[in-house]
Parts: sequence; C-alpha cells; structure tokens
Amino acid sequence: MRLEQALDEYDKRRTKAAKEAEKIRKKYNKRLEKKLREVLKRIDSLERKDIPKNVDDNIRKIVTAERKSYVTSLRNALESIGDMDDLGKRLPDLAKLHVGHGRYLIILFEKDVYAINRLLKELNEDYVKYYNELVEKGLEDLRIREILSEEKTLRRSIEELTDEIRALQEKAKKKRAEIEESRRLHGLEELETEIKSLSARIRSEETEVRSKASKLQKPVKRLRLHEAIAQEFVRDSSVALRKPEEFISLVKRIHPGLEGKYRKTAEWLIDNLEERARRIEEERGRLMELEGRRDEVLTGARGMEKELWELQRLIEEREAELKKLRSKLEHLERELDGAISRLEAALGESIER
Repeated sequence: MRLEQALDEYDKRRTKAAKEAEKIRKKYNKRLEKKLREVLKRIDSLERKDIPKNVDDNIRKIVTAERKSYVTSLRNALESIGDMDDLGKRLPDLAKLHVGHGRYLIILFEKDVYAINRLLKELNEDYVKYYNELVEKGLEDLRIREILSEEKTLRRSIEELTDEIRALQEKAKKKRAEIEESRRLHGLEELETEIKSLSARIRSEETEVRSKASKLQKPVKRLRLHEAIAQEFVRDSSVALRKPEEFISLVKRIHPGLEGKYRKTAEWLIDNLEERARRIEEERGRLMELEGRRDEVLTGARGMEKELWELQRLIEEREAELKKLRSKLEHLERELDGAISRLEAALGESIER
C-alpha cells in the first residue's frame, strides 16, 4: 500500500474511532450525572442528620466541625465535575476525602459515610472503564502529513543555505586571489626580502662600528675627561654613530697617548668611522623608504583582508545554521520512521513511501 493511500485509510478509521469515542463519552457522562446526584443526595442527608443526644459535648463539637469540613469539601469537589474528563482530574482529591474523614464522624454516621464511600469508589471504577474503552477505541494522531510538510520545508532551507555557503566560499576564494594579486603587483614579496636584507646589513655594520668603539671606553674612562662627548661615550658606545664628527675629534686628541691595540682601534676609527656612519645613515634612509612603501601596500590590502574576514565569519555562521538544520532533519526522519511503523501496525500492511 502506498503511503498516501494508507494515510487516507487511517484517517477514515480515526474518524470512525472518534465517533465511537463520542458515544462512549456520552454513555459515561450520563452515568456520571446520575451518580453525582446520588452522592450529593447522600451528602445532603448526612448534613441534615442530628447528632445523638447521649454524645459527650466535646465529641459533639469535634463531630460538628468534622462533618462541616467533610461535607463542604466533598460537595465543592463534586460540583466542579462536569464530565468524565473532569472526574479524572478530581479523582486524587476525592481519594483523599474518601480516606481522610475523622474517626468520630464514621463512628456516629457509619452507614452514611460508607454509602458515600461506596459511590465514590464506583465513580473511580467507572473512570477506569471509561479510560480503557477510549484507549481501546482511539487511534493516535501520527502527524505523518505534518512531518512530511516540515521535512520538505527543511530540505528546501538546507538546499538554499548550502547554495548560499557555496556562493560565500566562492567570494572568499576570489577575495584571497585579489589580495595575492595586489601583493604581487606591488612587489610586496620583493620589498619584504629587500627590507630583511638591508636591515641585516645595517645591524652588521652598526655592530662592527660599536664593537670597535667600545674597545676605547676603558682608556677614555681612565683619562677622566670632562667633555660631554667623552662622558656620553663612556656610558654608551653608540654615540660614535650618532655624533661621528665629535667622536673622531675626541679620538684624534687621545690617539697620541694610546698604546698597542687601543692605538690600532683608534686609527681604524679615524680612517673609517665617518664613511661608515654616512653609509649607515644612507642605508637607514633607504630602509625607512622601503618600509613606508610596504606599509602603503599593506594598508591597501587591509580593506580587502577585512572583507575576507567578514566573509569567513559569515561562512562559519551559516555552516553552524546548516548543522542545526541537518540535525533537525535527522530527528524528523526518525520521527517519520516511527510514525510509519505505527501506521503499518495499525493497518496490518506494509507501506511504500
């Protein structure tokens, strides 16, 4: 049997079952109405009866209060019952009243209390029969058409979201290519290589000059010179590069009094420092120029990189949504499998989807 045919057949049976269930409700509601009148009649009788004269005054007071509480609570509970479904809701309260009356009330009005209890018990038994008959006749709402509709909508949403993710991924791919092309056109890789090489050369030359100059710090310190350049040099050898002319003038003045390795170092500095300092300064200028050009290229690329980041963030969000939709679809598919299995059991036939 095909699924649509099976659903039509099941709907017919459900309609028939609903009519039979309505007959059951009417039958039991009519019986309920009769029994409620009977219970209320018994309650009215209990309420009107006099307490025997030979009862102790204390017991009389207790029974009077107990009867009033019992009668009022029971009457209120019963008057709130309109049909069998209401009865089912009130059964727990009735059960408490059924066993909760005081020992003096049942001693003095045993026949009346037992009669009421018997009727309450019958009401409980009627509800059990009513419920069982409804269960036997009833057919559950399998929600198969609703599930199929939800499943169709969900599959369409998954397809649309998958297409959107694919389009976003293509945009991100193009944006990455744009960034790489921009870097290539502006020679960013070559700039980085040249900056790295020039920085290394400057560091090497500065290190060599400062190493030579630092060898003279000890003799200059021993001479206890008061010139600003001498005192600054003793603290920091890099002053040789910052103020080469002043430093060379200082070295020339102390050169005649130096011996051995100090004299050779002083001679190297006199012969080479000015040229080295000039070259280092030129190379620093060149480095600043290259770094400026690199920063311009990177600034231009940052806008595109921000766009790429936004695309990647959007892709992640959509992928998370897609994961949730697929999980929901799996849940619906399991629910549909279970519902169709119950439909097959109800009809006693295998169903083609």
